[in-house]
Amino acid sequence: MGRKNGLPRFVSTVEVWIHLISQAMAMIAAFVLLAMTLLTVADVSGRYFLNKPISGTWEIIGLLLVCGGTWGLAYCQMEKGHISVTVILDLFSPKVQAIVHSLAYLIGLTGFSLICWRALLMTGKYLSTKGYVTDTLHIPLYPFTLIMAIGSGMLALMLLMDLVRSITEVVRK
Repeated sequence: MGRKNGLPRFVSTVEVWIHLISQAMAMIAAFVLLAMTLLTVADVSGRYFLNKPISGTWEIIGLLLVCGGTWGLAYCQMEKGHISVTVILDLFSPKVQAIVHSLAYLIGLTGFSLICWRALLMTGKYLSTKGYVTDTLHIPLYPFTLIMAIGSGMLALMLLMDLVRSITEVVRK
């Protein structure tokens, strides 16, 4: 079995696929954020200039925010775009830094795995019981809990990859 960076080839292949999927999800999230912006502009313009706001805008924006807010997280983690303050951590040895990073990845992995699991349970509940819809437009909620589960699940996968990489770094140092 071939190895790349100390990892089995299938792990590298899975990593490539997760990166591609994360990039696609981030692009979708960007378009959703654009749609949210355009809908807000149209609603505000209609309200102030035509005295005709768009009915259900708050519901639509809230539901779209689920996708716009969760589907870009894995890509942000892949690019290491999350905010981190390392003023104190930089004072420690590389091994201690790798251990702290491993703990942070483990905590994040645990949290987002729980979010994914609970969102999947909510999706099943919303699918099996009628009546889980928005108040004004009666949009079903289950697609959006599924979207949240997918977004948090992809972030959990990205954190798992980072955890494995970080642990191998701790072992090497």
